[in-house]
Amino acid sequence: QYSGNEPTIVTGYVKTYIILPSTIYGLASNKLVDLGIQNPHSIQIPALIDASLSRGQGGMVGQGKNIWPNVHIDDVADLYIILYDSIKNNPATGHGREGFYFGENGEHTLYQIGKAISEALVEIGRGNSPEPTTFSKEEVQKYFGSNYLGTNSRCRANRSRAIGWKPTKTTADMLGSIKLEVADSLHRKPVPL
Repeated sequence: QYSGNEPTIVTGYVKTYIILPSTIYGLASNKLVDLGIQNPHSIQIPALIDASLSRGQGGMVGQGKNIWPNVHIDDVADLYIILYDSIKNNPATGHGREGFYFGENGEHTLYQIGKAISEALVEIGRGNSPEPTTFSKEEVQKYFGSNYLGTNSRCRANRSRAIGWKPTKTTADMLGSIKLEVADSLHRKPVPL
């Protein structure tokens, strides 16, 4: 019987483990991508790049002061493996209320992403200024459907690290990867939201 104070296994219920990745970045590269089965792109950064290319200028929602966590695609893949191994080898691995595993290894502001996109666009001759500008209300609705990219989203991956996850890529790596994402976006369909 569940007391409400601590996780208890109740017959007939499933143990749940949920991974919550933050802003995923990086281009996936594996056999499934090569075969055209897996999408190599994440959502948020490519969507910002698509919107910025469309308007000819890197952008942000509001002043870009909002903060989001980030994680590299390969680090997220490692988290799935580490959690699976922990579940198999340690019956005390947190589940249910204690089974939420965040994937993050740093934070960024939307301004930082907009600036990196703006600089990359200028470098390839598709942008007017290395400084991002604020998306208008009409642009926010057109490209994103809502102001979600103007909100804060914060977390810490303490539980993930406690089971042995050791992400290696940082916010600096994320910002450095945007130039490659911009170049790649010229040869792909827009990312659906």
